[in-house]
Amino acid sequence: MIKYKTTERKVDLYDIGDGLTLMNVILKNQDGRMRSIDTYIGAERNGFSCVGHAEGVDEPGVIFSYAGYVRMIEANLSYYLDVFFSNIK
Repeated sequence: MIKYKTTERKVDLYDIGDGLTLMNVILKNQDGRMRSIDTYIGAERNGFSCVGHAEGVDEPGVIFSYAGYVRMIEANLSYYLDVFFSNIK
């Protein structure tokens, strides 16, 4: 099991209604910049399902905004919920 330091990993939780939570797990590189983001939807007692992934956001030349990523998820939440419900069947 890998233990992450708080400087290497961050978790953001968002209540999206109907008892569901959207969770972004942010992994950081050695410089403290975001390296990748895994997005999950689920309920605390029923577990979470991965519905999105962004990799290489710290690569040279990549223009990335976490706030923009969150807005994109909000705008496409119905799609992410469809992915979630198809994963739990």
